[in-house]
Amino acid sequence: MKNEKRFDTMKKMTMKERMMAVIQGEEHDQVPFAMYEIMFPKEQAFEVLGKDRIGIIRFSPIYRVEHPNCHFKSEIFYENGSKMEHNSLITPKGKLEEIRIFEPAYDSSTTKKHYIQTPADYEIFWSYLDDCIILDNYEHYLQDCAELGETGLAKAEVERSPYQQLWIEWVGLEGLSIHLAEFPDHVEETILRLNKRARKTFEIAYYSPAPFIDIPDNITAALPNMEKSTHTFG
Repeated sequence: MKNEKRFDTMKKMTMKERMMAVIQGEEHDQVPFAMYEIMFPKEQAFEVLGKDRIGIIRFSPIYRVEHPNCHFKSEIFYENGSKMEHNSLITPKGKLEEIRIFEPAYDSSTTKKHYIQTPADYEIFWSYLDDCIILDNYEHYLQDCAELGETGLAKAEVERSPYQQLWIEWVGLEGLSIHLAEFPDHVEETILRLNKRARKTFEIAYYSPAPFIDIPDNITAALPNMEKSTHTFG
């Protein structure tokens, strides 16, 4: 009864205040219900649930990257009725290519062919990393905060950790496992370079106006041992 009375007398919070209170481990008047802004138009959620009953989470990188001597190129095409995307990273040392395939329900995509396949591909990737200039993105982050107002939070982000970047974005889990066995020096050198880049983004994050920073690492079904997972949770 004492707890109920305390919460009954708490000042009513905005959705932003509730979300921040949860993140910071503080008391809150209600458990916030929130969604990522990219899921579907937030106006639809507000119309169904009410503007003060759902919070909005917006991805907002706290850093930005310039690469004056490298550029990305994307092209949509169709193969056997499936939507595909061909992405190219063009550097002074050569070109890396990725193929993505889309599913029709949410138009989300997964990688069919990763950028890095060979030792030479790693060396092309190094030329891209060497060209990158890491800068702060504070102005854009503050603009996101202003646009969201009290309806939600801009989730200030840095990049995935180096190993996660490789297996999710550049190489693939199977490919990375093979590369660690067949040409580990190239993998280790790449991780060293990505670590150096990460230090720059962390320094930017440290001095940023953001009250919290997200490192968007993923642990997916591709990683756990399926036999152990089934035994434990099945």
